[in-house]
Amino acid sequence: MIGYTMVGSKDLKRSAEFFDKVLSILGAKRVMDEETFIVWSVTPDQPAFSICRPYDGNVASVGNGVMTAFNAMSPEQVDEVYNCALENGGTDEGAPGERTPNFYIGYFRDPDGNKFAAFNFTGELGE
Repeated sequence: MIGYTMVGSKDLKRSAEFFDKVLSILGAKRVMDEETFIVWSVTPDQPAFSICRPYDGNVASVGNGVMTAFNAMSPEQVDEVYNCALENGGTDEGAPGERTPNFYIGYFRDPDGNKFAAFNFTGELGE
C-alpha cells in the first residue's frame, strides 16, 4: 500500500550519514542518490524511505503528529536500530519495550527532529 515516505532535511549530508547507519541494520541501502534527495530500500517491491531538501526552498520542518515506523525482524533488532540512532545524533522519544501484547517498539528522532520508530509485531492481526 505505501510506496515510500519522505522527510525534509536541513543538512542532507548529515542526515544521509545518520540513515546509512540506522537503516543498514534493517538491510536497506541507498538506491537513489541525487543532489536534492536520497532514497533507501531493501528490495524494489518493498516500501522505500527518503530524505530531501524541501522543493519549495523553505527550511525543512518537523510535522506535528507525523512519524515513520520501520519494521524490524525481532525485538533485538528494534533495540539495535534505536541504540544506533541515539549513538549517531538521534534523540530518545520512548525507549524500546512491549507496548501491547506482541508489539515491541522504540521511538527516536533524527538529527533534524523528525520522529521515527522501529517496531516488531509478532502476533496475528486482530489479536
